[in-house]
Amino acid sequence: MLYQKIIRPILFRFDPEKVHNFTLKLLSVLDKSHFLNNILFKTKNFTSPRIKQKIWGLYFRTPIGLTAGMDKNATASTAWSAFDFGWAQIGSITYQAQPGNTKPRLWRLPQDKGIVVYYGIPNIGAQAVADKLTKTTNHRGLLSISIAKTSKVVMQDAAADYAESFKILESHGDIITLNLSCPNVEDFSGLQRRETLEPILQKITSLNKNNKAIWLKISYDLSKQQLDDIISLAKQYNIAAIVAVNLAKDKSSLKLKSKYKNKPGGVSGKIISEHANKVISYLYKNSANKFKIIGVGGIFSGQDAFEKIKAGAHLLQIATGFIYNGPCSIKKINQDLDKLLIKNNFTHISQAVGLEADKYNL
Repeated sequence: MLYQKIIRPILFRFDPEKVHNFTLKLLSVLDKSHFLNNILFKTKNFTSPRIKQKIWGLYFRTPIGLTAGMDKNATASTAWSAFDFGWAQIGSITYQAQPGNTKPRLWRLPQDKGIVVYYGIPNIGAQAVADKLTKTTNHRGLLSISIAKTSKVVMQDAAADYAESFKILESHGDIITLNLSCPNVEDFSGLQRRETLEPILQKITSLNKNNKAIWLKISYDLSKQQLDDIISLAKQYNIAAIVAVNLAKDKSSLKLKSKYKNKPGGVSGKIISEHANKVISYLYKNSANKFKIIGVGGIFSGQDAFEKIKAGAHLLQIATGFIYNGPCSIKKINQDLDKLLIKNNFTHISQAVGLEADKYNL
């Protein structure tokens, strides 16, 4: 309550990107301090056998992970577990460093509990991030690394570009996510076309000698045919999971109310939750248990998390809900999710996955 009543109103008076960068600087101190990290971990974390999972040989202490975009350059890669995230996803990272879109490129939508994001994947490049991760020693929890195509690289060279990032970063993460869906880079969604995606998956699969879990992050507004193509390729190339969904690019159906609703960029937050659940459900019903689903979009509470799990998600990712509800929010979501599992007579989270998938129609 302190965060929402006092701290958030103060922070929301300032430019959101400056607040974001300031927060990362503070977290970088936590990232480097074993002492502070351990204190926060012991006081801010919640553990229950009902929400622990072992998937792909990896131990997920909680189902909630930090989504890409919050920590683009691995500034605080080990700090996030102190706030009860089961894992953190850094990036997205491109092979070549790039500045992203011009500022301003981030706007809050308080009436809609959302954010307009127009970053355009700014990052310091794969090798620079790898160098930072090499120096990181305070590991706790799992690390997912999101990689993306360098914006200036033409589509026919996308597979080679992803491959270079993969070769540099693969050994530094537990999971590699292929971001195929940034709405703020021209024609980025074209990466999800079968004729473009298949060469990427062929290349990454050939390089994946250590059988690293590979995730695909997909767009908010794909058609059923586009989803079917991705599902088919995911099965063919033994993709571990599909992350659904990224930011909503088309705002016309969202009925936004906030001041900056017409700014360029993709929308995150509460407003995209229902459609995200429909996509999750569609993927689950058509997966034939060949891959898992990572649910993203509009998770602000334990009930929101439970709904996504019942729609078909095995794991979840949060960013906007963390920004709006503060540093204690992830622990509360995990606690409330555990209570909901008990209330519904589940002994483990896996029993709830996909239980209400038929409730949603895409």
